[in-house]
Amino acid sequence: MKTITDEISKKQMYVLALAPHITVWFTLFCIIMVAVWYFSKSALIGFGSAIAIPAFLIKWGVDKKILVINKLLGDIHAKSLASLQNIDYFYYNANGSISVDSRTATISYIKVLPTLEVLPPVIINASDVIEFYFYDPGMTTTKYYGRDMAVAQEVLTDNLKAIGARAEARGVHIKVDDLQHPKIVMNMTAKEADHWTVILRKLIDGSLDPTNAPKLIP
Repeated sequence: MKTITDEISKKQMYVLALAPHITVWFTLFCIIMVAVWYFSKSALIGFGSAIAIPAFLIKWGVDKKILVINKLLGDIHAKSLASLQNIDYFYYNANGSISVDSRTATISYIKVLPTLEVLPPVIINASDVIEFYFYDPGMTTTKYYGRDMAVAQEVLTDNLKAIGARAEARGVHIKVDDLQHPKIVMNMTAKEADHWTVILRKLIDGSLDPTNAPKLIP
């Protein structure tokens, strides 16, 4: 099964935990350094503690997040494989999953809410698919070269929001002849979508070969 560190390294997760709140961590650094320096009478101990304590808190938070997301991925994996009577190909990540059954020409789509709630699968007949396509909205980010930490943090926060908005919209968009679910979006990269646009095309035209066991693509 997948783990979150297959997609992003621990080091990157530590940076993402630190960067949006850099002024908060800097303030905590200063408070700890002054307090420990005052009570220990050692600048070295104060500085070391000011580095070690925030680092420990960041690591603890990231490690806890990794456990939560890995559990979520395991849940999505299990629910994806149980969503159809037969599954030939499937794909999943922390945002949801898509699975197909070539024998019955059906698609299963599972969405994960921002609250990490995994919704029940939406089952779609291939004949009800109006169109599908890969969409990547792109994004605009800002570079800041000044020394104002507050402005730098604001720019960084805006950039991270832009990256998140792009990731949320990027993927295979499927329009369906269904009043309850007229459109679904399976988040994935362009490289992953290259596989899934072929799978969906073959599923719809009836040329998708069945497999002996569920196959994770890509």
